[in-house]
Amino acid sequence: MTADARIIIVEDNLLLARAVARWLGARGYSTGLAGGIAAYRRLADTMLPDLVLLDLNLADEDGQVLAEELGCQAHIGLIVVSGRDGLADRVRALDAGADDYLVKPFAMDELGARVRAVLRRRQLMPDSARSVRLGPAQLDLVSGELRCDGVPEPISLTERERDILHRLIARTGAVVERAQLVPGQYWEPGDRSVDVHVGHIRRKLAEAGVDMLSITSVRGRGYRLVLVDPPHTERAGRRFG
Repeated sequence: MTADARIIIVEDNLLLARAVARWLGARGYSTGLAGGIAAYRRLADTMLPDLVLLDLNLADEDGQVLAEELGCQAHIGLIVVSGRDGLADRVRALDAGADDYLVKPFAMDELGARVRAVLRRRQLMPDSARSVRLGPAQLDLVSGELRCDGVPEPISLTERERDILHRLIARTGAVVERAQLVPGQYWEPGDRSVDVHVGHIRRKLAEAGVDMLSITSVRGRGYRLVLVDPPHTERAGRRFG
């Protein structure tokens, strides 16, 4: 993970965001701009960032909310780039899971050095931190690809789909409430977006012919993921049982 990394700049100062994007782009990075937290979530679903540069003073919401959300996603690096230079702000962001904290104004060369350092550390993450496995299925938490034994091509998931599936895998067999399938900061009762994303996951599994993972809905609560025995195992049981 070097200069081809994908970086989202969450900054409502458009002139500064564009300047940073141009500087990073000239050094081989792929960049995306988001003026606020809502814009970041929409962009992240398709861009699947390796690193986020986050301002805390955003127009739509305090950037600390997104810092805490990203702190729960170990596959995404986070550098807070903010005009807040107080010790309490730095400690709070780092405690939330930020990899680094850079105070404005800053030199581009220093930003670049910090970006490279975080990406190098991320590249050295052990495989056990980069993926989770359930039976014949393995979910890559970095790329968002789901690979299943016997299925030739990986299934590509958006960031939101990957996070939902990750949470379901982590609690296989148990009912996972809707509020637990997405960070609570942007879920409200009655929000059906979780159902839409689960529907997309189910469709992608069906289209790929994956029948060993079953996601069932539990009325009024959420969803349950179970690992289904392959059909040939069931047949063998009938034959010899």
